Amino acid sequence: MIQQLSHQDLEHVYAEAVNTIQSQMNFADAVKQLEDVARAGHGKAALFLAELYYQGFRVERDSLKAQYWQNLATMQA
Repeated sequence: MIQQLSHQDLEHVYAEAVNTIQSQMNFADAVKQLEDVARAGHGKAALFLAELYYQGFRVERDSLKAQYWQNLATMQA
């Protein structure tokens, strides 16, 4: 369903998810939104996820997930 969104709509979902994470609200939902947007082709979302997992910022630190999202972002560039 999210794959059918326009780039502008993907950017909007991305921005909302990042704001949610930064304002310390519902992290799990925001990370899920970022994952959906990244899988739909939004490179910034994939890079943001890679950084979250690399640093363990409000998610459990996971180098494999960080690498997965980094690779996805690279393929989308």
